[in-house]
Amino acid sequence: MKMKNIYSFIAILLALSISACDITREPFQDLSDDKVFADELGIEAAALGTYALLKKNEFMRPYHFHGEFGGDNIALSGSTTDALYYMYNYQHTPTNGHLNSLWSGCYKGIVNANKVIDKAQKGTDRMNHVIGEMYYLRAFFYFTLVNVWGRPYNQAPETNLGVPIILDAEPNADDLPPRATVKEVYTQIEIDLLEAAKLMSGFKRDPSEYNIYASEQAANALLSRVYLYMEDNVKAEEYATKVIESSNFTLLDGSDYETFPTMVPEENSEIIFACRALKDKDDYDWYAFGGMYATIQGVGWGEMYASEPYRNLLDQNPSDRRHKFIDPQYVDGDAYEITYSYDKASPVGSKMFQMYDVTNNAGNWEYDYNGTKTVSTELVNGNTVYFITEGENISGKTYVKLTKKMPVRQGYPKYFVIKCSNQEGQPQLFSPVISRLAEMYLNRAEARAKIGTNMSGALDDVNLIRERANIDSYSAVPAGRTLLEIVLEERRLELAYEAHRRYDIFRNGLTLDRRYPGTHDRGANPLLTVPATSPRVVDYIPEAQILAQPNLVQNP
Repeated sequence: MKMKNIYSFIAILLALSISACDITREPFQDLSDDKVFADELGIEAAALGTYALLKKNEFMRPYHFHGEFGGDNIALSGSTTDALYYMYNYQHTPTNGHLNSLWSGCYKGIVNANKVIDKAQKGTDRMNHVIGEMYYLRAFFYFTLVNVWGRPYNQAPETNLGVPIILDAEPNADDLPPRATVKEVYTQIEIDLLEAAKLMSGFKRDPSEYNIYASEQAANALLSRVYLYMEDNVKAEEYATKVIESSNFTLLDGSDYETFPTMVPEENSEIIFACRALKDKDDYDWYAFGGMYATIQGVGWGEMYASEPYRNLLDQNPSDRRHKFIDPQYVDGDAYEITYSYDKASPVGSKMFQMYDVTNNAGNWEYDYNGTKTVSTELVNGNTVYFITEGENISGKTYVKLTKKMPVRQGYPKYFVIKCSNQEGQPQLFSPVISRLAEMYLNRAEARAKIGTNMSGALDDVNLIRERANIDSYSAVPAGRTLLEIVLEERRLELAYEAHRRYDIFRNGLTLDRRYPGTHDRGANPLLTVPATSPRVVDYIPEAQILAQPNLVQNP
């Protein structure tokens, strides 16, 4: 094979000799196309190479960083030289190595899938399924690309640019397609997923490995999300219902739900599709994306914490099982403190934390501020909350958190997130979840709320998730709120730290609100609020790709 035939239009090496690892085999590599595609076993092995790209840190870290670190559930506790900082604080740069890795990784996966689709012969259920899997993975890669480099679908998709579409099995350096429109990319995603679902309908994998490979229901689940992003709410509801009524999946409950990140996907009845990570084999350690959230058994940076507004939302229901995914760190001993945030002088809208040590004196919590002061209490929705009226930068009543004393990093209390760690007892091992059943109920609830003809059904779907979380269900939409607000709030709680939040904000035309403590307020012209129409919602195409493909038009 000549060198020019293994280069894509972005001039990235695309040999089929990527690590084609599967769940039970050692990698194979360095084989010619003739040998790879000589029989069904070789074709399946080549298909597994496409799966291998998904779980590699080169893909999964930036995929996760972009979807989650660009949201409001997280707060970085200091500056960092890692380029993830620019996805977090929206100070975009065309030389972001993570995004270049994501771009090239997606197109490697796309061309690998193209080769299998081209070489494999339809006819048997087994081969039809393999081809269907490649259509699914190709659609997922394009969906990732268009969400990073294309504007939300509801913003002129016919004219806004998405990403180049390449469907050839043998792209070369002379193949330089321009950027397709957002609508054209979504149309290709839809075509691929519909074909994937059809091709995978006739072959059933062993139940022990059903959810670690693409399937008919994985395609339907992703279609539900795609239609939701396209605001085709009738189809979003239809495809979510297909998955729910397939009876292939059930919601976890109780302690199983609270500990689901520690499970392998095969043991999790809620998982529709996850990228299976292998204990002691895959590079899920310090540089796994879970390592940014927590330090566990000495492994991980532990710098990106659960944000104050997310914790406040969670704390509205102390019994909420989702508290188990947040692991506040405490100083040894019995010392306690109160913590609150207040407005900084600059930039306007930014906040920082204030802490005071407290002691219990005959049942009253006391702290020192120009003398001894008492922490007051009141009941809010049946829960005891604490407040003070005197202290640094206090004006009137200020609600505070009363906890055991916490260690801090650069002034930020360490609220570790452990939703992406601890699989099989390995600190930062985790099998990234692409789709799970809870999302289907929330997709359907959102679609129903927007359609407006089955409002009770939407509330039923939300209540199912709330009841599983061990919190009260809604008998009606609370006064002063809309059903859509209720749905999106539950979606935020349930799907936090699963790379949804950034997209959920902007595709709904909302404004990202960063007026809470975190180092997003540092640097030149920090953005504390980001409206859905901001140019910063879309990242720059990596400079390396612009240089390799001059036909690419850069985002503003």
